[in-house]
Amino acid sequence: MTDHKFSVFKFEEIEVREREFLLVKDGNSLPVEPKVFRVLLFLLRNPKRLVTKDEILNAVWNDCAVSDNSLTRSIATLRRLLGDDSREPRFIATVPTIGYRFLCDVVAVEEGVNEFAMDETHLLPEIDTKNHPKPKFEPGRKRLSYLSLSGLCILLVVIVAAWFLVRQAVSTRDVHRPFVPHLATEERITSNPPEAPVDDAILSRDGKYLAFYDNLGLYLRQIANGETRAWGLPKDFVAWPDDWFPDGTHLLVTRREGPSRTLSLWKLSLLGDDPEKLMDDAAGGSVSPDGSRIAYVPGPKFGSELWVMNSDGANARRIASARKPDPPNLGESWIQHPAWSPNGTRLAYVEARFATAQADPEQFANSLLTSDANGGDLQVVLKDDARLRPALWWTADGRILFAYLNDPTSEREDTDVDSISIDEHTGKAATPPQRVTEGQGWIGRLSATSDGKRLVVSRENTTRQVFITEPDPGNHWWKAPRRLTLDTNESLATAWTADSKAVLFVSDRNGSWKLFKQNIDETTAEVLVEGHGMRFPRLSADGLQVLYLVESQPSDHSFPPSLMSRPLAGGPPRWILRENGISNYQCARAPSQLCIFSKLVGSDHVLVSFDPEHGVGREITRIASGGYYWSLSPDGSRLALVLDPHRIRFLSPDTGAAHDVNLNDWPAFNIDWSADGARLFIRSITPAGIPVILALNEAGKAEAVIEGQVGSNFAFFIQSPDGRHGILEMPTPGDNNAWMVENF
Repeated sequence: MTDHKFSVFKFEEIEVREREFLLVKDGNSLPVEPKVFRVLLFLLRNPKRLVTKDEILNAVWNDCAVSDNSLTRSIATLRRLLGDDSREPRFIATVPTIGYRFLCDVVAVEEGVNEFAMDETHLLPEIDTKNHPKPKFEPGRKRLSYLSLSGLCILLVVIVAAWFLVRQAVSTRDVHRPFVPHLATEERITSNPPEAPVDDAILSRDGKYLAFYDNLGLYLRQIANGETRAWGLPKDFVAWPDDWFPDGTHLLVTRREGPSRTLSLWKLSLLGDDPEKLMDDAAGGSVSPDGSRIAYVPGPKFGSELWVMNSDGANARRIASARKPDPPNLGESWIQHPAWSPNGTRLAYVEARFATAQADPEQFANSLLTSDANGGDLQVVLKDDARLRPALWWTADGRILFAYLNDPTSEREDTDVDSISIDEHTGKAATPPQRVTEGQGWIGRLSATSDGKRLVVSRENTTRQVFITEPDPGNHWWKAPRRLTLDTNESLATAWTADSKAVLFVSDRNGSWKLFKQNIDETTAEVLVEGHGMRFPRLSADGLQVLYLVESQPSDHSFPPSLMSRPLAGGPPRWILRENGISNYQCARAPSQLCIFSKLVGSDHVLVSFDPEHGVGREITRIASGGYYWSLSPDGSRLALVLDPHRIRFLSPDTGAAHDVNLNDWPAFNIDWSADGARLFIRSITPAGIPVILALNEAGKAEAVIEGQVGSNFAFFIQSPDGRHGILEMPTPGDNNAWMVENF
């Protein structure tokens, strides 16, 4: 086998003002950003040694005040260049909360080729900024390569070379994103604390104003001087910004109103005029460049269709419908974030869908499409892309900006802004996508000025965390919850151990989704199962096994997930079954042996029994529309299913006998049975937007037992088997703010 080697060295060109660094293999060059390059050098000088984050930060950033995020992004970039995987590292391993370790041997190899010497002064020489001379290579000077890889490392280098060539091919599913040595810089323009996270932020077309919404209301900010004031609206007027009209004085908003929380589109004025209603039962509006039309999604099934109306609300007509899923195991799709082309002849939008309904973490299969503004001529720009996120803007120079997860191994799933040039006449892609900027967190909204010189990115850094609560003696309320998982990464708990002393959860705190167990009176967690792509831990009927789903190939939704089990007392994992479209599963408690999983079959939600020893059993029930949220009673005698937001069905798995209960005053989302099987705990919300957990009996009596705060949210509530505690899953906001990019 040929001994492949990487050479790492600094390279300068007379035409380039700033330093450029390359990772070179057999003459093929991979550009590396300077800080990233220096991180690599530090790791290579310390092979197989655990180096702390502080060591690297001090060596590379020279004691400058930078956060761990800068180092995390540098490591992620190196992994992309090396073709490494944080979940199964072969080059760079993450040691959680401490630092990193370079796994391969590093051998200095002397060759008769001219290059830099090993020491730092030769490696990073000073530059004459006026003349920019190229380094002079003298005959006979020794070459020192940092890596001489053998065995597995040699094989991996070959893989890296193959990756570099393959990534140059352009396809609609996984397109080449050329390296951008100098990405545009995001600068924060709002500074809201986690207690008041910015949810939506929209830049006016002239770049003078920013409209943004947080849990306290709608605000207007002047870009030039930063002056911010609340928009003068009636107290009961709860609305968030959708888009600005091109005159720069009117704002299109979606309003939520009334006990039923209906949505409608309104026009607000900076000049003090009263709010003007444009359309009932509508949301998510986008104003055409000339201000004459508005694209929006109508209710009651928001996102199933895309409509266009005149700017005064007249002449509403449908122009597109969400397509049926293909393959059928993908969830139903919905249309989000319509964006107009520069001359108003076409619309772009994201057709979003969950690859697996209710998955934790959520699995996507989103598509980017363009359509004629009058309907028809549908063009698919990106198809069923697991890394595409639903935030769009079509710029004046013909680029569609979109949110994209370029690094799928990102511990926090940080999202970038990418762009793709579109032929406005055909609606098809004219060039491969190009990364524009990167930052920390999810992108909720994009907006730009008419001249294309300013871009605003609304970023969210909310993570779901596990909280513990207990009943308040003497009344039906539960006490204020306390946080159990003391980590900034996501932690998703869906089960208790049989003795009610510990919770089972998955978390990405170590760089990939692993399965943990944590006692409720402790602050640290124990890793039960290593690996990646894990979700939905549940307990077997006898309480001795933990069941969990594994996405073997998260980026390929045609590959079905596997249901696994592992003894809580220790032992190897065991495969149970593999099915497409699994969305949830639960087991009753002994002496019942009933276990059920649900899956999508076309548009139907099908519930099927299974046995942890023998696999798939019989079909229990099939729901044509609805049934995404369901729960099996502890004794296995009843199923509860949410048919629609205000109707719950109680069904016997044995006989099929069923009766429905209406929740006229409450919308129902996630549901779980109480420990004694007498009630359901339901995630809901009040007309004022306050999150609550309801307790509902089969006679239809509902009462709130936990109440949150305006702007907060509950995911679900699961009572411990002994009834003395409950898991309360709550999204916890971080740095949710708006950022601006100039001359992108």
